[in-house]
Formats: sequence, C-alpha cells, structure tokens
Amino acid sequence: MYQALPLPDLAVKIPENYQKTSSRAYEEYYVCEDASIILTEDTSQGYYASAYDYSVSALNQYEKATTSIEFLSSESTDSGCQFPVQLLEFNYTLGEGDDAARMTCMAGYMTDNAVMYIITCKSNTDTYQSHRDEFLQVMHTVAVSKGG
Repeated sequence: MYQALPLPDLAVKIPENYQKTSSRAYEEYYVCEDASIILTEDTSQGYYASAYDYSVSALNQYEKATTSIEFLSSESTDSGCQFPVQLLEFNYTLGEGDDAARMTCMAGYMTDNAVMYIITCKSNTDTYQSHRDEFLQVMHTVAVSKGG
C-alpha cells in the first residue's frame, strides 16, 4: 500500500496561476504549465544542526538520484518566517540523450529543530527564469502554522 505524503504545517502564499493537484507521492501540490511547488517535511531524525547542513545533504541525495547536477547558489534568507530559510538552486538532468529531462530547482529548507520543512519549486531549465520570481515569492511568504 502506498500512502501520499500529507501537507506539512506550513502556510504559504501560492501564486494564483498554480492549480492544486495530487499524486500517489503527494497528497497535495501545485502546478502551472511545467512548474511545480511541493511542500513536505522530514521528521525522520528529529533534530537537525541547521537548515544549511540539511541542504548540503539534500544536494548530495539529488546527486545520487540524477544523471547530472550543477550547483547554482545557496543562501540563507529571512523570509519573515519564525526561522531563516536556506535557499538552494541547482540544475539537474534525469535520463540521457534526447529523452533527458533537464530541470532547475529552487529548494527552501527551514527547521524548528524537530521538523525540517521543505519547499521544492522546479521547472524545466528552459522555462525556469519565467517562474523564478514566483518561486522566490513563495519562499518569502512561508510560515510554520503550528506552535513555534
């Protein structure tokens, strides 16, 4: 039996042109053309030294799961949330040759030392720049909606 990941305790302003949908992997996420915004959380370890450390680990996991990866940037930003958001941008390729999917991702990580909250915004590399401002707006409107 496969269970979709539920939405985390995050409040985020999703751009109006994104439509809510679901899949076997995610209970809810948002799409607009080739772009998607996915909200998840990780409670598997219970404590994280920092969102930066988690972002380094996440990039290593992407490297193992993709055909190629190109690091673009990493920065800590004050999103207005209770916690700083570690932003990570990178290109990655899935597959090879003409069938390869070339994607660009902006991922935001924040923690309350019990849960790592993750916002993944991605699109085809060719269209990423047309979505980037929307992705940044999402990152700057995030708030943890439970206690904290």
